[in-house]
Amino acid sequence: MPTVNPGRRALILDAAAELFTARPFDEVTTSEVARRAGVAYGLVAHHFGSKRGLYLAVVEAAAERLRAVHEAPQADGPPAERLRDALTRHVAHIDAHARGFLALMRAGNGADAEVRALIERHQAAGAARLLAALGVREPHPPALRAAVRGWVTGWDAMLADRLEHRDVPAATVVALATATLVAALRAAHALDPVPGLDPRLLDRLIP
Repeated sequence: MPTVNPGRRALILDAAAELFTARPFDEVTTSEVARRAGVAYGLVAHHFGSKRGLYLAVVEAAAERLRAVHEAPQADGPPAERLRDALTRHVAHIDAHARGFLALMRAGNGADAEVRALIERHQAAGAARLLAALGVREPHPPALRAAVRGWVTGWDAMLADRLEHRDVPAATVVALATATLVAALRAAHALDPVPGLDPRLLDRLIP
C-alpha cells in the first residue's frame, strides 16, 4: 500500500475542486482527477476510497479552511473595526480559494443530503461564532437564530455572486454584508429581545 503523502493528497484535492467546480459530479472521473493532479490513479483510491469520498473531502476541506480563517486571532479595536477585519479576511480567503468555495456552494445546492448537512453544520457553527463575538450566549432566541443563519446563507450568496460577476469591490461587499447583518440583528431583537445583546453595540458595528 502506498505511504500517506500529505502533499499528494492536497494535489488531488485541488485538482478535484477544479473539476467538480467546472462540471457536474457524474461527468468527473477519478482517473481524470489523477491526471490533473499528476499522481498515480491508485493514490486517489488510497486517500479517498471512491469518487464520492473524494467529493466529500473537497467539500469538507473547503469548509475547514474557511473555519480556520475565522478562528485566527482577531484584530484589536472597536466593534466595527473587528467586524470589518473579520469580513475582509473572509473575502480575501474566498478570493484565494475561489474554486473550492464554488465547489462548496454548488454541492450545498444539490440533492445530496449528506453534503447539505455538512455545509449546514459549518454554517451553523459560523453563526454561533458570530453570536459569541457579540456576547450572546446559548440557547439563542429562535428569531435571532433564524436571522443570523439566514444572514450567513446570504453572505455566502453575496460572495458567490461576486466571484461570478467580478464587478463588486471587496470593500463594497464587506459594507453590504455589515449593513445587512446589523439590519437582521435589529429586526430579530425588536421581535424578541435578546438577553445579553446591547442594542448600542449594533450602532457601533456600522463605521
